[in-house]
Amino acid sequence: MKLGIISALDLEIELLIEKLIIKKKSIIAGFHFFESNYNGIDIILAICDVGKTNSASCTQILINNFKITHIINLGVGGSLRKNISKHDLVISDGLSHHDVRKTQMINRFPFQLIFKPSEYLKNLAIESAKNINKNYHVGKIVSGEAFVTDIELREKIIAEHDPACVEMEGSSVAHVAYINNVEFLVIRSISDYACEGTKLNSDIIRKASENGVELLWEMLNNLNNFY
Repeated sequence: MKLGIISALDLEIELLIEKLIIKKKSIIAGFHFFESNYNGIDIILAICDVGKTNSASCTQILINNFKITHIINLGVGGSLRKNISKHDLVISDGLSHHDVRKTQMINRFPFQLIFKPSEYLKNLAIESAKNINKNYHVGKIVSGEAFVTDIELREKIIAEHDPACVEMEGSSVAHVAYINNVEFLVIRSISDYACEGTKLNSDIIRKASENGVELLWEMLNNLNNFY
């Protein structure tokens, strides 16, 4: 296994970088990459910045340049369900673009309405969340280029997709992983409720990211046992 871990912001992943011994840093096409090894597993961490185009480009570089076999996208997201609260974890069981027509996704390459994550990584995440006693939910995650604060858009996304949460990178990471036959998983820690007046700052993002990093650290400690 060679594992890629990708986040949009350094705030979402800095606690993990601090835990690992970084052997090499590089910048490719403006994206920052950190190479490490933990428990005998080669790990490449990447910071892609915000949005689907950035995350898709960075994911392809991870695959082409670092030959990863598995990828985890870690970050924060907005809850779209009443039972999912701030700092809860959402483990993906499907990814979709909310800003692309369903007919286009079905009828144009790669002919997928929903990108299904690795069962292995999903089950590892579920068991790891139980181990660290964190509130978690398994559900669909949807992505779009817009940061959702508009009530009409929020309700439209819920009506069309019935997702657990919304964010701006996961579906494109899943899309690129899928067409390259790379196993993937998307994990989100809830930072907001994707509603009117929502504003994020560094403190909110950093606090929301703590549970996600804790979950991923538990996963890294159990990868060899679970694989």
